[in-house]
Amino acid sequence: MARPGPKGGQYCPLTQAQILQVHQASLTVLARTGVHVEHAAARDLYRQGGARVDGHRVFISEEMVKTALDSAPSRVLLAGRDPANDVLLEGKRVYAGTGGSPTMMLDPGADTVRPATLDDLRQMTALVDALPNCDFVVMPVYPTDVPEELAPVNRFYACLTNTTKHVMGGVGTTEGARQIVALGILLAGSLEALQARPLVSAITSWMVSPLHLDTVVTDILLTWCSYGLPVALSAAPMAGSTAPVTLAGSLVQLNAEQLSGIVLTQLARPGTPVLAGYIPGVADMRSGGYLGGTVEFGMMQAAAAQMAHFYGVPIYCSGGMSDAKLPDAQAGYEKMATFLLAALGGGNYIHHAIGMVTNMSAASLEGAVIDDEIVGMAMRALRGIEVTEETLATEAIDRVGPGGHFLMDPLTLQFMRSEFFRPRVADRQNRASWEAEGKRDTRVRACARVTELLSRPRQVGLPAEVDVAIRARFPILP
Repeated sequence: MARPGPKGGQYCPLTQAQILQVHQASLTVLARTGVHVEHAAARDLYRQGGARVDGHRVFISEEMVKTALDSAPSRVLLAGRDPANDVLLEGKRVYAGTGGSPTMMLDPGADTVRPATLDDLRQMTALVDALPNCDFVVMPVYPTDVPEELAPVNRFYACLTNTTKHVMGGVGTTEGARQIVALGILLAGSLEALQARPLVSAITSWMVSPLHLDTVVTDILLTWCSYGLPVALSAAPMAGSTAPVTLAGSLVQLNAEQLSGIVLTQLARPGTPVLAGYIPGVADMRSGGYLGGTVEFGMMQAAAAQMAHFYGVPIYCSGGMSDAKLPDAQAGYEKMATFLLAALGGGNYIHHAIGMVTNMSAASLEGAVIDDEIVGMAMRALRGIEVTEETLATEAIDRVGPGGHFLMDPLTLQFMRSEFFRPRVADRQNRASWEAEGKRDTRVRACARVTELLSRPRQVGLPAEVDVAIRARFPILP
């Protein structure tokens, strides 16, 4: 049974009136500017759904948007092989996990990166499976040593055999999408069983901002929708580069892009479980590069969550991003800022939160351990302060009385484990004890935690008969 994520929504950068303004402006963009669609079948779907089509330009009406939003599910289950790891996306419930599929790996303690491998993917997945605040697995690295034609099934297989949490990832071809569905069917037993408990889901970066549907990925999106399985629509415009420089204007464009994608999924297969994938970046005005560790990134994620809540569609978003090259002080403050703002905004499915450095280009094992602690602290903040007759503690105050001590009071014993977040990496000793233990900094302690977690016995492999069937069907790499 899914454990409910804590509720966000405490931070609302947009007023209700501003939400309506963004919504109306987005409808204006869709109806007046439209989206560029080169994929013929997608254009036909839009046309049949009531859109005006002029060449490759598709103009989407408000009525089409309303019909699609009425059709899209308001709650989406992303199942784990262990039902205790199920993620149920609805309302303002918040979950966090990995993401980004970086192609580079930063080894523990190193300051230079190297190309990521399939073994790195296995090891990273095994690590995050053991992290208590990581709710799901989005491909944490992209192995560069796997031939492209073998990549989809081997990437998913590497994750699925090292975690019982939900696995989501991108696929580069329609054939790859079909392979992942076939893999999921072997795991679940049938397509119907997989639809009921989706053990795998897909990310489709179908939108090339501004307002241009990628032909190849649109084909993958339509293929995936045909199976009725959950799909995340990922669009990542950069304010000042591929979106207007103003945050409001960037949000309008991104929102219009998401609405166009939701319309397409529901035209392809009504009722398709879809996650609105708002990833609002900021362009570095000096280099034109993508920035993910900015405070504006977190603000925009919270605003995007408000839009998704307004539409009643779960949101796939981002947080815990940093432009730092190492798991250092910059990484710490940027990751906390971007994750906490996204979580307080009520982002349902916050990926990129665990295990990445250098924006989305490199993965780090000890970074993942530190990030898990950042997420844990943020989730404790979301839980808030419980105010009940018991927690108001008037009886305990009366028992202890003036000048007393609460350390051994029954209320302390009852709540001391649940009331406070207890870190595993942060050092809370006095200075003398810290010096006596070698003056280890955060990264050194995190590396030790990585070794500890990866040395634990684990039993997360697939059932033998399922594994045999998968290996008989697909070329699984050693």
